[in-house]
Amino acid sequence: MKIKEFFGKFKQFMKKLFSNWKTRYRLSIKTEENHEEKYSFILTPQRIFVIGGTAAIALIALTAIIISVTPLKYYIPGYTTREEHKLYLKVSAQMDSISLLVHQNQQYLDNFYNVINDNIVEDENSVAAEKSKAASHELTERKEEEMEAMREVDMQAEDLLANRLKSEEENSKLPVSHRADISNITLYTPTTGILIREFDAASNHYGIDIQNKKNTIITSVAEGIVIYTGFDPMNGNTIVIQHPGNIISIYKHNEVLLKSVGAKVNMGEAIAKMGTSGQNRMQSAHLHFELWYNGFPVNPLDYIVIK
Repeated sequence: MKIKEFFGKFKQFMKKLFSNWKTRYRLSIKTEENHEEKYSFILTPQRIFVIGGTAAIALIALTAIIISVTPLKYYIPGYTTREEHKLYLKVSAQMDSISLLVHQNQQYLDNFYNVINDNIVEDENSVAAEKSKAASHELTERKEEEMEAMREVDMQAEDLLANRLKSEEENSKLPVSHRADISNITLYTPTTGILIREFDAASNHYGIDIQNKKNTIITSVAEGIVIYTGFDPMNGNTIVIQHPGNIISIYKHNEVLLKSVGAKVNMGEAIAKMGTSGQNRMQSAHLHFELWYNGFPVNPLDYIVIK
């Protein structure tokens, strides 16, 4: 009911306004003492509307000009100075660099975790390509392709093993640098002793075992930085060294560790003493030595000679 009354009154006001749209009115300004007329203006509702609208537009324009040419514009949200814009671009570039560095560090930590836990991770590009290829086929066809690929891999692995065994005697006569898959590398023998178990990736044995007396000195195979030292029930006292060229060497089942994390070591420098720590405590003292390149295990016997 109130809304109807409001609209009724508004309608009456507008009708009255338009009926007197051009009616002339006099606006007089007089003195209070003697009522002498000082100024007078002839006005109409139409003229008042035009003057008021023009004044409002002029006021808005003047306000915009004042804000645009004075420091008041800096109080507008989202408006920045040229120096602040340059600073924003610089900070944005630094954030991108930091994000890239964090991503690279995370990849390095993931790779290090896989090395410590003897996990072999497939190359990301090959995995992505395999997934994109599998997505374009039906479920049954994908299964058949995967089974065929597994059979081919098994056949290639058998051929590779046969070729390795066949050429092992010939390769043993060549210098280490000629037999290495890692180019331009010279490694020092980690310790002396008897080789009691060789590298066997098929059985998840990613290193070699060298047996000798307890407390036999173990040395670094190359210069590098110690990135891990610690004990766990499986591997015993373990030390890991990062070498130039994305090479990592791992020494397990030690009796005593002679270096701490962050220590720089040279080729042939003592880093531990041979022992029986870890799951293989009932066996005689020996060193389990692993060599990793770009996140994948390689056969240490291709690069060192056991004395």
